[in-house]
Amino acid sequence: MKKLLMLFIAACGSVSAIAQGPNSHDQPDSLVSRWVIDVNLLGGVASQTFTTANSNANYLNGLNLNTGQLKYSNGSSFGGDAQLGFFFGKKRHFGIGTGFMYMQQQGTASLNNYHVEYQATDGNGNIYRQVVTGNNINETVNSSNINIPLVLKYKTRFSKHWGFSTDAGALLNLQMNNAYTTNANFDYEAIYKLEQSSDAGTISVYDNSPTASANDWFITKKEFLQNNPTGNYQDYLNAKRALGFNVGEGLTPNTTKGNTSYTMGSVGLMVQPSINYYVSDYIALNFGVYYMVQPFKNNAQSNYTLTDGIGTYSSVLNDVTKSVNQTYGLNIGARFFFGRKDHAPLVISSIDATSPSQCSLCDGSMAIHGLTPNKEVTIGYSLNGAAPTNNATTVDGAGDVKIANLCSGNYTGITATIKKKNAAGQPVTLTDPVVHISGQNTANPTLKGVSDGSVVFNGLPAGKSVTINYNLNGTAAVSFTSVVNPDNTVKISGLCEGTYTGIVASVNHCAANGADFTLVAPVPPPPPPPPPVVVADKIDISAPILFEVNKFVVHSSSYPEIEEAATEMKENKSLYLTIDGNADASGNEPANRVLSLNRANAVKTQLTKRGVNPKRLKTKGHGSSIPAATNSTEDGKRQNRRAVMSITPDKK
Repeated sequence: MKKLLMLFIAACGSVSAIAQGPNSHDQPDSLVSRWVIDVNLLGGVASQTFTTANSNANYLNGLNLNTGQLKYSNGSSFGGDAQLGFFFGKKRHFGIGTGFMYMQQQGTASLNNYHVEYQATDGNGNIYRQVVTGNNINETVNSSNINIPLVLKYKTRFSKHWGFSTDAGALLNLQMNNAYTTNANFDYEAIYKLEQSSDAGTISVYDNSPTASANDWFITKKEFLQNNPTGNYQDYLNAKRALGFNVGEGLTPNTTKGNTSYTMGSVGLMVQPSINYYVSDYIALNFGVYYMVQPFKNNAQSNYTLTDGIGTYSSVLNDVTKSVNQTYGLNIGARFFFGRKDHAPLVISSIDATSPSQCSLCDGSMAIHGLTPNKEVTIGYSLNGAAPTNNATTVDGAGDVKIANLCSGNYTGITATIKKKNAAGQPVTLTDPVVHISGQNTANPTLKGVSDGSVVFNGLPAGKSVTINYNLNGTAAVSFTSVVNPDNTVKISGLCEGTYTGIVASVNHCAANGADFTLVAPVPPPPPPPPPVVVADKIDISAPILFEVNKFVVHSSSYPEIEEAATEMKENKSLYLTIDGNADASGNEPANRVLSLNRANAVKTQLTKRGVNPKRLKTKGHGSSIPAATNSTEDGKRQNRRAVMSITPDKK
């Protein structure tokens, strides 16, 4: 329930924040009467949490007592309230209210595991142990709850038709009456302890042992069925009851209905947020939710027992010392405003200004808020101190007026006139957007002395006429005039080499500066070198065999070096070959050592395939400890991922 209450409060706060945001207008609320009558129908779920008295002492010499646990379930609630409220303040958002609330609640009060054993006297005057076990102890409880609410009220109106309201405050309880109907039934059993009297007769006494003596006389179902498995237990009990014994199975109370009222109701809490639909300024419909919590205190009956004999019954609610009632659900109702409307002064609550979209283009506007909806209004203002201009128009349903087709400048003396009422607004300034060059792309001339260079300016307003002035090598050049392309670019072609400075692009009365740049003609290329002389020579087997990242597969491009090394080894059987594997500095060093050794072994495998005796081959893995180049560049790392072959005259 606490989570639900927090959800209600959060929802109220959120809607209230929206209502007071920059798009809200207080004028509709201020025009509504301060006095209101709220009438709501409420319906939802109900619950009760019970605290009961300890009635064990009320059972004479009680044994094996379990008076059960009382719970409430299947609760529902419906009813209504009527309130008179008054809203105060200039904006009339907050108010107070009181009235009358009636709620009808229905649910089931259940008592489980009821079983008691105590000392009793039967119809023949004999003392014995009475055993009572409860079955289906359920009470259908219909409660009527009457309260006087004392609440704080909040309301805000979003527009002509929609608003939000919240009532929150205390509930003063006048009555909490519970009418119950029970379906309880009980098993009454008896245990007699017989003792020898002084006059040689027998008398019945109370067996106060938790476990009755086996010598006692049991009038119980268990004892009967043990001795008479095919007997009729009900006939047996009926015969005993006819003789004055208080026994019976499944016996219902003589009276199954009754009333009980909680003696003391304390102050409760009520929260009731709603969305409001305004049919007019005098009537609004409410649609929302509600939550109520009320604690009650009760004086449990003295010497309370659920039943003290066949046919007797006292409601489980008579043992309640405290009950916390909670109800929550939906509400629907109506709000009636009455009394004289105050003639509030005309107010311009705010002005939203929109500057022109292009330089010197008069498509700016002013939106004036807070005026009386649907009224004829005249808007006056001065532009840059010039004579006032008047615009006659109609306020829309939200209290707004928009003045369009405005140029840049300072607007002062803004007034709104509706009949004889006048309102003044704050000055507004509309500014032309800034023209800027977002970037430049240059192309050098193709040859020295040829004027085919160019520059492209980006970010200018598309479709507008632009004039670009600049200096070439310190001398003013002829102005360039064109229309900006749809992609916001302008290109100046036919430029020669040189330094371009003082670049200014002008659109109407707005200007943007460009960055200086220099165009340079390329130097003629040198003559091509003579073709290389090809000299037949042996392949250098000491050239490194390179590998891909984290790989140890020999690429086919390295096969010539391996073929040459294999040929030399087979031609001279006295030679030995060492293969040194290496890695770049990426990764951890233990992994690099394994990877470098795998690369050396991969080369060894290729040599073995080509007929070299593996006993004449030796492999080493150096990890990244012997770099051939820097590991700070990708090209250096590529050179370090290698294996190098070296032929020696003996085995080292």
